[in-house]
Amino acid sequence: MYGRRARVGIVVPSTNTTVEPEFAAFLPRDVAVFSSRVAVAEVSSEEEKVASLLAMHNHLDRAVAELASAGVTAIAYACTSGSFLGGRDSDQATCDGLTRAHGIPIVTTSIALVAALTALSSQRIALATPYVRPVADGAVAYLNQAGFEVTARNDLEILSNLDKGRLEPAASFQAATALDVSGADTVAISCTNWRTLDSLVAIEQQTGLPAISSNLVTLWALLRLAGIDEPLSPDVRLGGLPLPEKARAEWSGVVHV
Repeated sequence: MYGRRARVGIVVPSTNTTVEPEFAAFLPRDVAVFSSRVAVAEVSSEEEKVASLLAMHNHLDRAVAELASAGVTAIAYACTSGSFLGGRDSDQATCDGLTRAHGIPIVTTSIALVAALTALSSQRIALATPYVRPVADGAVAYLNQAGFEVTARNDLEILSNLDKGRLEPAASFQAATALDVSGADTVAISCTNWRTLDSLVAIEQQTGLPAISSNLVTLWALLRLAGIDEPLSPDVRLGGLPLPEKARAEWSGVVHV
């Protein structure tokens, strides 16, 4: 049987070609990840981009229901921009509603990012993204709403999601190490369709700061919710940390403050 230790689920944008194979390459033994996809259009303008990302919310309930039927322990909406563009309150409300409706902890990549930054006691973030400016602005706004300061930013301004998925790990290393980290305590790389897990150790070594990415925080959060408490791969600082108890309780529907 696949997933003897744990089974978790991810909701993936239809044009994302990274998150599933990247997770598979870094999973602990006897843990299985199952996915459901939601349609997102390739677009030709920045305005259409924002609208297309927000439109994925219309398909979340169906995708979560499909995954819940597989008996998974927890589910993540593995899309950073799709979860942060509506703002932190809307993102939390979406997760709360889905958790109540399906009886399984539901998180988004953006909510997992906040939990990871909390676990690391981070306050000031140097942020690398592949996004066009209006989308990247949404990332900064979400982090500000969660109480973090973005001290430096490097946006590749790639419109096509398919093109982001074609980037090699060297691109995330170069984007992160080009940041001015003098005022930061953490380096974060946003986008689940960007290969990062092969570059994070080198980024930590180069910058001297904890390095996290969308795929790392999503996988970390899911595995911790599923009871996998051992140090995770890649061997970066977050991988050895537990999930904050406040996050675990909120995500499980026990409390919400």
